[in-house]
Formats: sequence, structure tokens, C-alpha cells
Amino acid sequence: MFNRQILDALPVAIWVAEAPSGKAVYANPQFRRIVGVDAVEASRIEDAAETYRVFDAEGRSYPVERLPFSRVVATGGPVTADDLVIHRPDGQHVNLRVFANPINTGGSVTHVVVTFVDIAEEVRAEAGRRRTESLLSFAVDHAPIAIWTADAEGRITLSEGAGLASLGVKSGQLVGQNIFELYQGNPSIVDAIRRGLAGESFWYVAEVSGAVYDTWLTPMVDAAGQVVGVTGLSNDVTAIRHLQATTIQNDRVIAMGTLAASVAHEINNPLTFMLGHVDVLAEALDRLGLAVRGLPESLQLDLSLLVTTAREALDPVRSGTARIAGITRELRTFGRPATEISHVEVQAAVRSVFELVGKEVESRAVVMMDLSPTARIRGDSPQLVQVILNLVMNAMHALPASEPAVNRIWVRVAEDGDRVVIEVADNGPGVPPDMREHIFEPFQTTKAVGEGSGLGLFVCRNIVRGWSGNVSVDDRPGGGARFRVELPAVREVVAPAAVVPAASTHRSAQILIVDDEPLVAKMLGLLLEKAGHRVTIETDSPRAIDMLTAGDPQYDLVYCDLMMKGTSGMDLAAALAMLAPSKLDRLVFMTGGAFTGAARDFRAVHDQQCVDKPFDIVAETARRLASWS
Repeated sequence: MFNRQILDALPVAIWVAEAPSGKAVYANPQFRRIVGVDAVEASRIEDAAETYRVFDAEGRSYPVERLPFSRVVATGGPVTADDLVIHRPDGQHVNLRVFANPINTGGSVTHVVVTFVDIAEEVRAEAGRRRTESLLSFAVDHAPIAIWTADAEGRITLSEGAGLASLGVKSGQLVGQNIFELYQGNPSIVDAIRRGLAGESFWYVAEVSGAVYDTWLTPMVDAAGQVVGVTGLSNDVTAIRHLQATTIQNDRVIAMGTLAASVAHEINNPLTFMLGHVDVLAEALDRLGLAVRGLPESLQLDLSLLVTTAREALDPVRSGTARIAGITRELRTFGRPATEISHVEVQAAVRSVFELVGKEVESRAVVMMDLSPTARIRGDSPQLVQVILNLVMNAMHALPASEPAVNRIWVRVAEDGDRVVIEVADNGPGVPPDMREHIFEPFQTTKAVGEGSGLGLFVCRNIVRGWSGNVSVDDRPGGGARFRVELPAVREVVAPAAVVPAASTHRSAQILIVDDEPLVAKMLGLLLEKAGHRVTIETDSPRAIDMLTAGDPQYDLVYCDLMMKGTSGMDLAAALAMLAPSKLDRLVFMTGGAFTGAARDFRAVHDQQCVDKPFDIVAETARRLASWS
């Protein structure tokens, strides 16, 4: 029936069986090498799956009716199958590709020739290919990348990847479009494609529709080495670039905060004694004015004129120094965090602002307020007042002073979901869209010279962001600008803070002032002495430590500068903690700006014991003595 010698020499396994029984009549040597056993002559087709341990790809015993032999008998035609797996006695699993063909005698199938080969390596390679393809597909479909190709004419032939989302398209959507036409308004992309088609491989960066892509471009060549197109791998780095820009900006803010605190410290020390001397001079002029009345009339006129002139000259000095003090307070705001976080009523903060500047604002514009009841916010009450004040003054300065009857300022407080919203709007010229982000940067101002420092909106944004909020600006419906502050609402009920009773009678105290700036210490001492207190001044902090630990006299209150050359106020506090801990609660640290990391950390822990220069030392002393009585 067939030449066994030829079949024995073939490199494929051959098994021949009678039809329809499946009784084996021949198996060549390759059969045993692949299956691991000899053909069993007595076995029938019903037992073949078990006899030769034939399974499917999922490890289930192979159904008899699906065996290639059975299908040839049933159909009378050839059959091919790739899903048979032999589980050999030695533990190996061999994947088979099977070809079954009928042998017809007298018009009927008498035998079936089954030929098969070991395709285990092929199956493993295919599985590896599928795994690799799956991983690549996962990366392309989820990572912010796009893989694309274009032919020599610039027609896009492949466009895949999640990185296409920033362009507003999906995978495959750009296929067929011409890249030169698609990006004709973007010279950097057109130039890159031309360089790639000229045979160059390189990285380039392109911005498309607001998205930024880092792209590796390389030419595609045919068998003859001719460039037939380009392949690109584009990485959407928009978020990374935004993060880099934000980080750079934050670094600038941190550096500026340190610089601001340092500058404020250097300014506030001389400012403290300047403001003190202004008050002393003002009081002296008042006394001189009274004394002039007792002089002969011939002298009164000249001396009264001199007193009036001196008062008029003193007023702008007081105003100028107060303005400097205000600017240094704003500088300190973004140099350190809020001082006293609590649950703040927004409506009360708005009313406080208009108690301070209501008359000035109403002289420029008609003010309309809508203060709906809302939850409180978590923040610092003085800083919230500062935020609202800056926005209100910003709105006022945006309006022409010559048209108070036409000018309008709207102040609105409301809830929006889980946020408390504060809106300050005006009917001025508004803020151009390209300026809306820049106006929150430091020293950016559109106000006239003398009306703003360029810090107000920058300070507002930093305060609000520190409370997990946001501040933005857009167009007011009807024209003008609208600033919107959004802060997280606090829902829980908070017990009102205890009120410290004021002192019922004046109390004279023994006070020590420790400051390495003699002019500052002298002025503060003079103001306290005029208020009736007994004052000791010490400009050397090591001597001050000796005085405080000696125990005589007993000081009721100690004002100590936080940042001093050599032994600082922090060092003094550390020494007292070891040598005289009972004196620590009488310390008050004066600071013109905590510009070192150690000073900021110290202030954060001892904030209730700190005051910012310049300050009213007489009022501060009365408040602290009253709280201890």
C-alpha cells in the first residue's frame, strides 16, 4: 500500500490507521520521538485520546469526535488542526500541527494517514509575541505616547497611542491625512519631517494645540536603502512641563519669601524707632503748642506758625513710615505661614474691611454687598481680612476717581457646593485674558505709581492656596473684572473662643528689653516709661541671660529680639529652658522678619509669644499683663 522505507525516513511523524476503527497499521520512528510512546495496534479511536494522552490547549482531554482521524472519517475529506497537545510520559508537553488525509478504496475511506510535526517552539514564540504585543499595546494605549509613521509624501500611515488625546483625536484617526498640510502653521514640525525624509534621526520638541511633545524621529528605508518615510515616537510632556514651570515658580516664591523676610527685618528695626520718634515728636509739638499760648502775643504768632509748620511736615513722615510698615507686612505674609488657624466667619471679615476703608471706597464707587449666610472657613482671620482688603482696594483703584456716581463695586459671599465663595467685582476696564495669570505674580501691577506695591494679588493667592483654596479672575457679566476666592467650607460647630478680660486698672510693671539695635531698644523703653513702666535695656544677650537667671529683679515681662547677632532670641530661650524655665512664659519675641529656617520653625512653635515689628508696645504690654492678671 505504501513504501515503508520512505515513510520511515521522513522527518515528520506518520500514523496510519484503519477506518473507521482507528486500529493502527503503521507508525514511523518519528512518531515515537514526538509522542514518546510506540503506536498501540490494539487501541481503537475511542481510546486514542487516553492511549496517547492527547489534550487541547487548555489542558482538557481531547474529544474523540474532534480528533482529525474522526473528522476525516466523518467528512471524507482532509483535515488540518493546530490545537492538539501531547502530554508525554517524561512530562514534556508537545504542541502538534496535524494533517489527516483519507485513503479511498472502492469509493470509501479505508485508511486515514495522519501526519504531524512538533510546533512547540512555534507556539512558545507566538505566545511570546502575543505577550510582547499585549505589553506594547498596554503601553501605547495608556502611556502618554503616540507612535506614528508617514510616507515620503507626508501621508500619515500609522497613528496610535494615548498621547493623541491631547490633540483631541483617537488612535487611527489621523491616518490618511497629509502631515505637511495638517501642520502647515507649525514650522518646527514641517522642518522636522523634511529633515527625517532627508535621512536624519534626532529629537525635537513641538507644541501642538497647547500640548507639548518630545519626539524621536527617524527615517524608514526600503531594501535598497532608499528613504520611504519617517517613524516618530512622540511623548506628551505637557503635564511634566507644567510641573517644571510650577516648580520653578515655587522655587522663586520660596527664595523671594526668604529675601522678603530678610529685607523686612532690616527695614522694620529702623522703622520701629522712626515711628516711635514720630509719636514722641507729635506729642512734643502738642505740648509746645500749649506752652506757646502762655507767651507774649508778639511771640505767639511766630512760634504758633512754626509749630503748625512742624506738624504739617510730620504728617507725611508718619504717613510714609506707615506705608513702609504696610509693605513690609505684605512681604512677611508670603515669607511665613498664617499665624493662628481657626474657623473664621467670612461675613465678619468683609464687614471688618469696610469698617477700615469703607469711607475711602465709597468716595470712589457705589458699593453693593450680598453677604449670604455660609459655613465658616478654616484660616487666619487677619489674613482673610487682608485678602478681602487687597481685592476691594484693587477694585477701587481700577475705577476712575472722576466718576464716583457711575463706578460700582460688588462684594458677594455665598456657598457653592462644599466651598465658600467670595467675589469682588467692578465695572472698570477688566483684566485682559493674557494678563490674568501674570497679575498674581510678584511686583506685577497696573496701578498708578504710588497706588500699589505689586504684591497685593500675589499675597492673596499665596494666603488662599495655603488654606487649600483658589483665587481667579474673569470677566464680570456686563463688563469689568470679577475676582473669585474659593475656600473649603467647615461644617462642624465650633465653640466661641474665650474672651480675655481687659485690665480694670493700670498696672506698672518691671520690663526688660533685649535688642542689639540700641536705637530700637531705647525708643521702646522710652514709650514704656512714658506709660509708667520701669524699664531695663540690655543690648548684649549673654548679659541678659545672666540678668534673668540671677533672679533679681523679677521681671514681669521681657521683650527680646528674635534675630540678633551672636546669641539670638532663640538661644536666649534655650538657655532659660535649662537654667530658669519658669521665666519662659514671660518672654515676648520681637521680629522684623524670620528669614532663616530655624527662625521660621521657632516662630511656628512659639507664635503666641511673637510680635511683628513695628508694633504698639504700650498696647501689647497692657494686653499681656491683663491676660496674666
